[in-house]
Amino acid sequence: MTASPSLGFLLHPRSVAIIGASDDPARIGGRPIAAMRALGYAGRILPVNPKRAEVQGLTAYASVADLPETPDVAVVAVPAAHVLDTVAALGERGVRAAILFSAGFAEVGGDGVARQAELLAIARRIGIRLLGPNALGLVNVHTGFVGSFASSIGLGTLRAGSVGIVSQSGAYGGHLVMAAQNADIGLSSVIMTGNEADLTLGDALQQLVDDPATRVIALYSEGINHGAGLVSALQAARRARKPVVMMKVGRSELGGAAARSHTASIAGDDAVVDAVLAELGVVRARSTEDMLDIVRLAQRGIFPAANTLGVITVSGGAGVIVSDAAEELGLPMPEMPAPVQSRLLELLPICSPRNPVDTTAQFVNDLSLIEPFTEAMVRDGGYRSVLGFFTYAGSTPSVAPELRSQLARVRARYPDRLYVLVLQGPREVLRAYEDEGFTVFEDPTRAVRAIAAMGRYGDAFAVQAEPLPAVTPIALPAETPSEAQAKRLLAGAGIACAPERVCTDAESAVLAARELGYPVVMKILSPDILHK
Repeated sequence: MTASPSLGFLLHPRSVAIIGASDDPARIGGRPIAAMRALGYAGRILPVNPKRAEVQGLTAYASVADLPETPDVAVVAVPAAHVLDTVAALGERGVRAAILFSAGFAEVGGDGVARQAELLAIARRIGIRLLGPNALGLVNVHTGFVGSFASSIGLGTLRAGSVGIVSQSGAYGGHLVMAAQNADIGLSSVIMTGNEADLTLGDALQQLVDDPATRVIALYSEGINHGAGLVSALQAARRARKPVVMMKVGRSELGGAAARSHTASIAGDDAVVDAVLAELGVVRARSTEDMLDIVRLAQRGIFPAANTLGVITVSGGAGVIVSDAAEELGLPMPEMPAPVQSRLLELLPICSPRNPVDTTAQFVNDLSLIEPFTEAMVRDGGYRSVLGFFTYAGSTPSVAPELRSQLARVRARYPDRLYVLVLQGPREVLRAYEDEGFTVFEDPTRAVRAIAAMGRYGDAFAVQAEPLPAVTPIALPAETPSEAQAKRLLAGAGIACAPERVCTDAESAVLAARELGYPVVMKILSPDILHK
């Protein structure tokens, strides 16, 4: 099924039933109730447990039929053998969606595949949407709705913010939640899709695109089960100027096999994934650290098209590291204009004014240099992004307040630029820089990678996306086609190839060459000769 804005009630239910509710807040059927009560969920929680009259202080009901109202969403935490009957009962009651914690379906293979197919058939017949099975569910941090049993949710108060997470893996989705909290990244919602019998990665992504509380989206994917739906949601994110960073795993043969056994996902061709994501303006992360770095900087909402990087540094060595990283990533670092270099040399004869602009450690003795040097880079150098490497010196009590004040004045005059600092020091000192609008990294290479990603978003947002061409389904032959036949199939799908003719003798080859126009190339066409 394709993504639909009408699924917004999944993130914003007014009431939720917990099927298989437990009085023990540590058990799977008890965790959502405990978490919602702790986070202040304002909707109604309806526990269903035939053996208890009360669950965690709330009135419990013996069955779905006994519920006093029809909930928007149901959380299903019962063994796999009872899931089909439970979903049927929910559908008969008019529940619009169910979040299925239960495992034992397509991810285990064999009979599990058939059970999942039957489950989906029931859901479609009765008109109920499914998240899962084998899903860790979802969390709306702003409203306190928890349709998840992730342990990370109970480890402390979740920090609300603008970053949404979609993950096919539940446990890794929970890991990303904790990693984001440790990095001081506030979250809007988290959706963990599991087996994706019905709702897919693209459906979940579309919900975050439609969600006004979400401005940045992080995706973790093991396989793409519905490519068209994902592409449609990524196009919608691009139109909405919501940056998407995606960690697509399963690149290796071993990783692909692990993905199939985990959430029944097919890893797919990694080169194709890379090409499609690049065309859609998605930045691909290779690690959790990389993903969080990009997300953290993207929260600033500044995406410089035609990005250029200007660097002010107190260390020549750091300037070399930054330059190497920028060149590797294709991030331009043009030189400062010659007249500006001369002016900076008049201010500080021992500086290196090209780019990186190296003030040396002299800036510690004369902090008044920082503002004119930085402003010259922004105003005269025209750099869209500015990276300041001040390391531990920028956190010392004698430097930090004045350095922060001078940089803040430049930022106030040129608020459309991206400002990133590389600092080390006490967390409260670094946070003070963050509060002034500067994103702080401890490693210069990581900072450059994040800056380069913002430029890629800016370029993607600046271009009017063209609609993808419609592709007519192609009937593949029963046997492996020859090269010439394969090219005709590709041409039918709109993929052009160099003009060619199949010739079976010298005379037809000469005629074909005259029709095509010289020069021509002759290739062997034979099933017995694979390498031409």
